[in-house]
Amino acid sequence: MSETRTFDVQDVTLRFGGVVSLSHVTLFQKSGEILAVIGPNGAGKTSLFNSLTGVYQPQEGTITFTGANGRATSIIGKKAHRVAALGVARTFQASRMFSALTVFENVKIGAESHRGFGAVGAMLRGPRTRRDERESDQDTLRLLEFVGLRNQANTVSASLSYGDRRRLEIARGLATKPQVLLLDEPAAGTNPAEKIELTDLIRKVRDEMGVSILLIEHDMKLVMSLAERLYVLNFGSVIAEGTPDEIRANPVVIEAYLGSSASETGGR
Repeated sequence: MSETRTFDVQDVTLRFGGVVSLSHVTLFQKSGEILAVIGPNGAGKTSLFNSLTGVYQPQEGTITFTGANGRATSIIGKKAHRVAALGVARTFQASRMFSALTVFENVKIGAESHRGFGAVGAMLRGPRTRRDERESDQDTLRLLEFVGLRNQANTVSASLSYGDRRRLEIARGLATKPQVLLLDEPAAGTNPAEKIELTDLIRKVRDEMGVSILLIEHDMKLVMSLAERLYVLNFGSVIAEGTPDEIRANPVVIEAYLGSSASETGGR
């Protein structure tokens, strides 16, 4: 794992009127790391994701993203599509796939989003446009094979199981060729078998594609088996940081979030 910090968040505060959603949050993610952010409902996890992706603009602090070129860029003040272009992809807790389109079409939209065909190129369909389209088709099929959906390429997305929808969302995020993939409740709605498969897929994304993973997840068994390091949010503030074993044993975390027993988190 590289010591380069993909995300470096320093003293970030986010307010909505008189409501403080994030309060002086400081955290970082190393390149190649599987990092989790956990905490009870209302802790500020989604607000953090929205701040990292340019959806929200914090009033205080700094958020720096270091891309594949080694150049550090400030996220604050940039629109979401500009942040995405830097190499940041995201999935959402509530599925945002195009339900009426096929699995292939959903992923191809992501694959084409960074190619910049342009309106003129799309209309004239010159040699470059045709070549780019062939390449995006190939990229799409490779990603579907990678996530285990190649045989469902022509399936209408609305008919997929929850587990396959999560796979599709991950494939669509990867189609934009990100450096880091933010996963918002990736296991929501999945059954135990699908959770195991999803855990394996997320680890495979990091190990085989070199994409850093940052996830929010309520399933503590999944988080503790997958994340290499965790931050715990409560009422918009970071109350703990550490490895899964350190978080399990942290009395502040146990009181605020995990409950009186860590047995359900995979603790010994």
